[in-house]
Amino acid sequence: MVSSPAERLATDSSDTTDEEPEKTEPPNSAECDSLHSGRQLVHTILPINVDVLFELLFSRSKFLTEFHEVRKTTDMVPGEWKLNKDGLKERVVTLTIAITQTIGPKNAHVTETQVMRKCSLPGQLYAIDVTAVQGGIPYADSFYVTQHYCMSRTVDNHTVFSVHAQVHYRKSIFGFVKGFIEKNTWVGLEDFYTSLLRNLQSEYCIPPAKSKGRRTRRSVHTQNKVIEETIIIADHTKVKPVRVPTVVVGGVPPKTTKSGYRWLVAIMLLVLIVVNTTLYTKLLQMEDMERMSRLDNSEELDSLLLAKSVRTRNDWLTIFQQQESRYNDEMLEWQKVLSTVTEMLNKASVLCTKLCRMPDNGTSAGGG
Repeated sequence: MVSSPAERLATDSSDTTDEEPEKTEPPNSAECDSLHSGRQLVHTILPINVDVLFELLFSRSKFLTEFHEVRKTTDMVPGEWKLNKDGLKERVVTLTIAITQTIGPKNAHVTETQVMRKCSLPGQLYAIDVTAVQGGIPYADSFYVTQHYCMSRTVDNHTVFSVHAQVHYRKSIFGFVKGFIEKNTWVGLEDFYTSLLRNLQSEYCIPPAKSKGRRTRRSVHTQNKVIEETIIIADHTKVKPVRVPTVVVGGVPPKTTKSGYRWLVAIMLLVLIVVNTTLYTKLLQMEDMERMSRLDNSEELDSLLLAKSVRTRNDWLTIFQQQESRYNDEMLEWQKVLSTVTEMLNKASVLCTKLCRMPDNGTSAGGG
């Protein structure tokens, strides 16, 4: 049965009338009374209802359980929300987190005390203060970490999600230890919240791109096919090597010239080995002499002191002058050795320079 234009118009107008009334959320009258002090780790707007986000992060939700399983968190025991002595909702969560550092313990025991502030209002605002105490790591009794979660509903029923954190110390510690604690704490917190936001956005905000992997596989297959075709073409178009006649200069055959260069290189290498061996031997001798002289000086000084022959100031001056003269003699010996070593190193440098230039000369002579 075909409907008339009037009926279609009436139907369209009735549909429009049904869709006109839209659900409008009341304005958010709740405000967070926290100062939001510390380092800001998260500040974003999520297209998730504020009550849903609170249930995801602060209850026994499937999302939070799977998130901690991926991060290899074990022994997680989330407590129930109860009223504390101040009349605020509070719960305790214990868990064992995995530590990815190569040095030190591989896990840490964390106890989180989560307190809901008075300004929290379901459907509009959730302000949660978290105090995390760690155990099983170095200096765990010296510090603790506080975090403040703020989840506020927007006009379009989205949620402004922000997290601030601070490191507090129970007692004074060394500066380098404090720097080590703060560095590892901030790295761990930033990694945690980066992963948390990524999981929230991928599961509740952004639809997965299913065609990306197929395009990648197709492009890889095409690339492999092009490479195979290129190899086949290269095999069919191989160019045979062209033999160039060798030019003999000065009536000396090339083989004889190469053989002479090889002998020259071998002789220079042998000279370098001898020079290095000599230098090493001299240094060992000087080290032995210096060690023996120290022993002799210390033994003589000890014998003088034990004999109680040092009584006056002049005796001390005499001993110091003797020691100074011996040190001067040792310095002269070391200067001689260093001059010898420098001279031999210069000779070795000259030989290396000649050795590097010889192949160039031979190549230029052969090419002429």
